[in-house]
Order: sequence, then C-alpha cells, then structure tokens
Amino acid sequence: MNKTILVVEDHKEMRDLVKSVLERDGFSLIYAETVKAGKDFLKHKKPDLIILDLGLPDGSGLEICSLVRGTAGLSKTPVIALTGLTEFKDKKLGFDAGVDQYLEKPIVIEELSLWVKALLRRVELDTRGGTLLTFGDLQICNESYIVKFKGKIIGNLTRREFDLFYFLVKASPKLISRGAIISEVWKTAAVENLVDTHIFNMRQKLPRQLAARIQSVPGIGFRYFQPR
Repeated sequence: MNKTILVVEDHKEMRDLVKSVLERDGFSLIYAETVKAGKDFLKHKKPDLIILDLGLPDGSGLEICSLVRGTAGLSKTPVIALTGLTEFKDKKLGFDAGVDQYLEKPIVIEELSLWVKALLRRVELDTRGGTLLTFGDLQICNESYIVKFKGKIIGNLTRREFDLFYFLVKASPKLISRGAIISEVWKTAAVENLVDTHIFNMRQKLPRQLAARIQSVPGIGFRYFQPR
C-alpha cells in the first residue's frame, strides 16, 4: 500500500501488537514514544495516518492532534486515538481536538486494522478533487478548507466544524437529523450531544448574519437556510 503510519506510543507491548498486524497489511510504521518526539517528526515529514496514545510520559497525545489540525499540509491526516479513558468528557476533548476515531484499551487489533484502512480510503476519496460550493454570498472549498463570506475568509473553524458546516450548507434547505449528521461528519459512533456542542461552538465563530442561518428544530435536527 506504500502508506506510512506514525505510531506515538510509549509501551513496547502495544507497539509490537500494532506492528504485528499493520506491517502484515503492508504499511510502513514509524515510532515515537513521547509528545516531543512525535512533534519533531511532524516538523519534517507527513505520515498518511497517525495512531496516538493519549497518555504519554511528557504530556497528552492531544497536543500532537491539535498540532496536526492546525498545520497546513497535515490538517487532513487521519488520527486514531488509543486510550483507557472512557468517560464522555474525555472523548469530547479528543473529538474537539480533531481525533477521527477512539479505540479503547485493551484494543481489538483487527478492529484497528479495519479503521486504518477505512480512514485512508476516506482521505483518498477526499483528495481526488475539491468542490467549490457557492451559495449566494457564501463560498466553501472542501479541498482547501476555506470559507468565504461576503469576500472575507473565516479561518478559525476546526476541521470538524468545517465538515459540519459544509455538510449543512450542501444539504440546504433540507433538515438533517443529529443521527444523519453523525453518520456523515463523524463517520463513526458518537453521542448526539456532540452535534449540539459543535453547532454552538461554530456559531460563536461565524459572523452573526451567517450564524443565524443555521437553524435548529427542537427534537429533529439542524439545517442551513438562506433567505432569498
């Protein structure tokens, strides 16, 4: 497959477990054992995917995830988090930082292999060509992750907020349920409250006139509605 995966994990047993399956599947693996080592690697090279332990000797693996999402050329790199933390608040922090998928320890190694392949396929589909979506005074490019409103760039959206906004605009004026949003944007199992949290955060970052176009219908879902 000629794909390189960065594995940031300080436990040798876990690294060996990951290696046993992913090298068998044809992936090349690069290892880092600390937050610093992971960041240093990313300064010079771009892996195709990152597998990230959240509890590292010198800090949280989410520091690496935040770096990836905020760096041009890295922002679309899939990130799988390996964690022993199972509470909603912990997962919310990870999804807010840009984690694509959580796998709880002890992991099922074959499930990890399936997620690696699924996320890499999604990236391949996303990079075959960008789509410029024009909706009146709004322009969104899903390749460059740029949102323009009345000629001004809105550059403070996270990747997840961008994907959510793009999906709602593209489906406009259709009303989308929380379940459908999770299926399309998260592409994994997630609690529905995450949608409300991301909608709230996104509205705070958008110009007031644009934020008002994201409408919520109690008990049903959300839609983007632009008055004519």
